[in-house]
Amino acid sequence: MSDRLIDLGFAQLTYSEGDSSSIWNNALTNIILDSEQIKLIENAFNKLDRKPTIYFENSKILFPLKKSLDKLGYKFSFEDAWQFWKTNKIDGKYFDFVKQIENEKDLEIFLDTFNACYKKDDPQNPYGELGDYLNVARKVWSKYKRTNRLQYFVVFKGSEPVAVSTLTNFENIGYISNVGSLEKVRGEGFGKAATLFCVQESIKNGNDIHCLATEEGHYPNEFYKRIGFESRFNAIGMSKY
Repeated sequence: MSDRLIDLGFAQLTYSEGDSSSIWNNALTNIILDSEQIKLIENAFNKLDRKPTIYFENSKILFPLKKSLDKLGYKFSFEDAWQFWKTNKIDGKYFDFVKQIENEKDLEIFLDTFNACYKKDDPQNPYGELGDYLNVARKVWSKYKRTNRLQYFVVFKGSEPVAVSTLTNFENIGYISNVGSLEKVRGEGFGKAATLFCVQESIKNGNDIHCLATEEGHYPNEFYKRIGFESRFNAIGMSKY
């Protein structure tokens, strides 16, 4: 989860204070950068004590950028499949059992459930255990709890919390992440409810775009297609180690 956004004109740098991974620390661009621009990005990340990572659409138009980065010693780091909400109809099943996190007590419920949803060797979870990311989720919520930028949600089955999700609101975009459900309730619609509740709230917040990022070939990518999202493009991150 990013804490700062730095506009270089030719690229947008995202920076996370608590998480040093390239996923949360990268320079987003949609142009073919020249050597001077790449150097400016590298200097900016060096000042932030982060490895330089450049993030761009994996397209024919930007293929020359990939070749340039290859020559400069950059290596493939990660790839996202960006998926966008495409329908007007939202299935509101279980919405009455969704609670937004509003205080520290609620936050502990969210974090405990979040952690329980992400386990090692789960065939529907390509990401594995959360590890230090759980502490990042705690710190980021505490930082933004008085704003509408970040919203955490928990879905209950009776009195038991069984699914979670996060909505980030920024510049008319609603970005959905951290979706998960307990293995024992998979197939009952709670993960779907956690996701679609974010779509509903994103619309209420006035966002024009409602999206998320997954990995092609893994369960979440197909799951989101089934519930109303469509894949539009892939983006890759290339890092200099």
